[in-house]
Amino acid sequence: MAGIILVIIGLIMSTVDIPSVILANYPKYEILYEVEGLGEVIQQYVAYNLVGDKLRLDIFPDLLGYVFILAGVCVLVRYNLKFLKVIVPLIATAGLCVFMKQMPFMYEGKDFIVNSLVVSVFALVVEIFTEYRLIYTIADTTADLPNQRDTVLMKFGWIGSVLCRGFIYCIVLVGLADWIIVAYRIAQFGFMVFCIDRMFRCRHYLKKNEGKGE
Repeated sequence: MAGIILVIIGLIMSTVDIPSVILANYPKYEILYEVEGLGEVIQQYVAYNLVGDKLRLDIFPDLLGYVFILAGVCVLVRYNLKFLKVIVPLIATAGLCVFMKQMPFMYEGKDFIVNSLVVSVFALVVEIFTEYRLIYTIADTTADLPNQRDTVLMKFGWIGSVLCRGFIYCIVLVGLADWIIVAYRIAQFGFMVFCIDRMFRCRHYLKKNEGKGE
């Protein structure tokens, strides 16, 4: 049960993004002109919408959320060895999260724009893959007959959250109105809360699968 609680805390922290403290200002990005395949609009979207101009610390830091998830996964391994497969992508997600925030200090010009696009897409894919492994392993581990409805609904909530996250990425990248971003963030949080609620209900079924693994 403790493992599920730790995972839930971590998912909440990694889902809620509320910037609070400004840690540093990024170096000012200078628009590059006459660069083939890298128009002014693309540069502005990446530099100012996707990355931003400041290094900020969230009220609920994603990195701390990943630490909670990792702690929860380590506890849950005793119930199902499949949780071991979550650890490597989870560490990769945390590493990419840190790397993405440091990129404006490491690259400039065309390298910064191209690398930011590539790393941000890769980080999103790895994060989704990590959560997929986590959610579906919890569902498999708690898939007792009386609990099947909750495991299905848990997956449904997570899928809804993922779809919202994909839309948010596209919306932020092209710089649409802030209210649209806020609406999708609220929807994403709602889906994740629904997923977490069903996950919490599944916690009592862990003991029935103790020692299960492949």
